[in-house]
Amino acid sequence: MDKRWEQLFDGDLGLSIEDGKKIMEALQSAVVNHEAETYSVYRRVCPDCHTFRAVKDYTTRRIRTVFGTVRVRNPRWMVCSDCYPGMVGAFAPLKEICPDRATSELMELTAQLGGVMSYRQAANVLSKFLPVEPTETHATVRKRTIRVGERIDDQVANEEWLATREMEERHQLEMPLPADRRKEFVISIDTAHVRSAEPNSARSFELIVARCGRGGRGDAGGRYFVTASSEQKAIRDRTWHALRREGYCGYGDVTVLSDGAEILKRLPRAMPKPTTHIIDWFHIAMRVQPMQQIADFMVRSQPDLSETLSSIDREITAVKWRLWHGRVDRAIRDLEGLLARLKSSQQEGVFSLARLHSLGSQLLTYIRSNRASIVNYGRRYRAGLRVATTLAESAVNSLIGKRMVKKQQMRWTPYGAHMLMQVRTAEINGELRDRLRQPFRQPGPTVPSLFNPKPPLLRAA
Repeated sequence: MDKRWEQLFDGDLGLSIEDGKKIMEALQSAVVNHEAETYSVYRRVCPDCHTFRAVKDYTTRRIRTVFGTVRVRNPRWMVCSDCYPGMVGAFAPLKEICPDRATSELMELTAQLGGVMSYRQAANVLSKFLPVEPTETHATVRKRTIRVGERIDDQVANEEWLATREMEERHQLEMPLPADRRKEFVISIDTAHVRSAEPNSARSFELIVARCGRGGRGDAGGRYFVTASSEQKAIRDRTWHALRREGYCGYGDVTVLSDGAEILKRLPRAMPKPTTHIIDWFHIAMRVQPMQQIADFMVRSQPDLSETLSSIDREITAVKWRLWHGRVDRAIRDLEGLLARLKSSQQEGVFSLARLHSLGSQLLTYIRSNRASIVNYGRRYRAGLRVATTLAESAVNSLIGKRMVKKQQMRWTPYGAHMLMQVRTAEINGELRDRLRQPFRQPGPTVPSLFNPKPPLLRAA
């Protein structure tokens, strides 16, 4: 690097980004080569007889790091012929610590950027601040992000399998703490629509977004999870895995909060009994609010019918009050009577009654189809428990809305969206780094699995 005195008058003070790239690239090359050589020599020693293994050959391996691509010497050692007679084979020690030809930090950084911004923009950010090669394009960012998502999905699937074995055929037992809000495990679940890139499918597909936690209003929301599969077993396994991470072990109340969509009603039926399914109060209130607004407007705009319209306004408020306190049958009867009155009044040509009757019919259908899931919301609210799917709504915005927003004109396949969401959920749950480094923390075998001797060979040795 050549720094001229005249450059100070142009504002070029200190090292530039390009100078920093050159320095870090040179330092990274020295460090990686030293570490690779040290590990290769360590793996050359046979752990059984403590002698050097024979050399198969030497090649060159390119390892991509956050500070540039490094060329290292890549030896291959033969399996010890004294300890494993009759076994002929070789292995590359560098493949054990860098199987992707890229460091875990680079994989993590690429997945993080690919999860919060477009792949092309993520590639531009990497190339602007890091000494990466020109081949680090948006296609590379997409492939690495999907690969990281596949690894996380496989790890979660293995953990789900273990959780399923423990949870099946088990009934819950209530904790003897009737006034403790934390005895209840709450699952707030919702769906999000994503534009599809497949030409032979529908214009959009659904992602199931949920947040599992325990406690009441104001407490921490818990873990996120997203899945593109709408099968009952897949949703159940994901839920069990999230609940186990929150401390669920078969004890305590489980409550599922949803908006009443048919795809979400599969989860309570698959969970251990007893599991309570509650319709989100927000969706009920938002169906009543337009009716109240229309009735209030009619009372103000038509003083000649104020007495009749005031009774309609009071009946709508009474229906909302009864739904809030869980009196579903009474609310249905009052709503049916209100609709009958509105239908007879439509023949007289009263303004906005047709719209009010339409909204009331939709509300009646919604209540009838979800009457078993409408509870006493007032009692839950006074006890400090959750009555709305606010956590799921915020999860949809933070996970999917910021990355797959419609204004970006992006289209996705269900597989690509599912894998990307695994990266996003692992990042927001604070476990992305641990999951990427989990395979390296497990003790590896002294020889490749293909050459592990059987008991007769052990006795012969």
